[in-house]
Amino acid sequence: MRVLFVYPNYATQLGVSLGLASLSAVLRREGHETRLLNLNEALPPVPTEADVYAAIHAWEPGLVGFSCLSMQYAEARRLAQGLRARAAAEGRALPPLVVGGVHPTMVPEAVMADGVWDHVGVGECEDALARLVAAIARGERPDDIPNFLSWRGGARPAAADAGLIEAEHWRRNPVGEFPDLALLPPPDHELFATQRILDAKDGWFSILTSRGCPYRCTYCLNHQVVERYRDDLGRSTAGIGFLRTRPIAGVMEEIRGILARFRGVTTFILDDDLFTLNTAHALAFAEAYRREGFGVPWVVNSHVRRLAPDLARALAAGGCRIVKLGIESGSERVRREVLLRPMKDDDILATIATAEAAGIHTSGFVMLGLPGESAAERMQTVDFLARSGLGRFRTSLFYPFPGTDGHRMAVEGGYIDPVALGEVTDFTRTSALDFGPAENLAIEKLAACMPWFVNAAMAAHGEAPAARRYRGPVEAVLALDRPGWEAFRPRVRELDAALSTAAAAEGERHYALRYADFLGVRSDWFLAEEAAGRRITASAVPACHVGRR
Repeated sequence: MRVLFVYPNYATQLGVSLGLASLSAVLRREGHETRLLNLNEALPPVPTEADVYAAIHAWEPGLVGFSCLSMQYAEARRLAQGLRARAAAEGRALPPLVVGGVHPTMVPEAVMADGVWDHVGVGECEDALARLVAAIARGERPDDIPNFLSWRGGARPAAADAGLIEAEHWRRNPVGEFPDLALLPPPDHELFATQRILDAKDGWFSILTSRGCPYRCTYCLNHQVVERYRDDLGRSTAGIGFLRTRPIAGVMEEIRGILARFRGVTTFILDDDLFTLNTAHALAFAEAYRREGFGVPWVVNSHVRRLAPDLARALAAGGCRIVKLGIESGSERVRREVLLRPMKDDDILATIATAEAAGIHTSGFVMLGLPGESAAERMQTVDFLARSGLGRFRTSLFYPFPGTDGHRMAVEGGYIDPVALGEVTDFTRTSALDFGPAENLAIEKLAACMPWFVNAAMAAHGEAPAARRYRGPVEAVLALDRPGWEAFRPRVRELDAALSTAAAAEGERHYALRYADFLGVRSDWFLAEEAAGRRITASAVPACHVGRR
């Protein structure tokens, strides 16, 4: 059977969905055909609703599958509604429309109640989607496939078109087992325009070696996924098998295939939620990668309590070049009470020092605009970055993903801006929360000019000649009113480049915006890269960070 995937991916970073690539690989192994329509402005021409409709009737898939984050769901729903309206106007039938991904997983009942989908997927659906496709290929109208909410009797009721939908109209089937990563085929990298995307990302290529994270950060979906599987399977958290690793031999085989098929791979991004969680797995990967002699550096997500000195040295010896750490806030209170990340400042600083001592560049994720965060605590984040010694930091704005504890906290605090929530498509320019005009403006300024603020704050932490260069621009930004800021904001990147050039000419260590508008990079790193004729770009969004960027 043919399966057409549709990936609404507007106004966000260009990348590959490893989830869709894995679904496609499983279906192809079962003998099905797959194609993808990737709706992203960086890959013109972007398919329109008419194009999607035409593709469905030209290729005649037996199922159309959508995947979306919360900020893309409104467009996915609009697109599905448009397809149904076009089909009704022409008296033509549509194949089943199925939706999965982060948003449907978090709030599946709300998505089903929209009435536009035939099936709504929850959790990791490789095995479940294969069963659904097989049933449809046999001419069945299934309503009992694990991991899916489906209309009773397998047929979307006529009442759906009138919006007269009640929960008794569908079945919420319990989830099945998590897929066994040892049994899954390598992701179908050919599903996407991978070479085109790779070229646009300067050679950064995403892979996964494990799934799952044991932490319960309030901005992340993992804790809700765990609870859903635990309740449906009737087991303890430890008994559901959420934390899994792929066999190292299979990962090495995938990497060899990637390097054989695609040109210009400069860096592998290991998008595991937490690569260093399983020390034995991390050590085995590093050693196997070193033995293979691939010669391509790699980047991982780690945790401040999951990077011992011996592990850091082993990763470096294996070719690891950057370790990414979730810092999120410079306030211990915010980390403990708002984010459920009870890390001490000293823990973070020690981990940064451990990585840098091993020769690994460090990258920190930080968030602004958190529910319950004060203006003083925002500036604690600035001060912490100034004294941290981080190699780079990535600044984002908190996004309240429905179904997370962070969303609940935002609702309870009265911070949700319903208009912005329906319009925000990324984590870096506009917040979906409303703290009042003055605070909103202050948060936007800090997010856009974070390296300037950090450089200016470095004066309080030892010799920092660049601090005086940035103090004036910071004061000027702080003095701007809303109209002044709107006029100034488009020039931030240009002015940052001028400030950085002057600081570099004087040998002043500093942070500057490089590779993306939200990434502050330490000058010794990017100057060395430029001198060597290389460029390290911003990476795709790692899976475990969907609640914040």
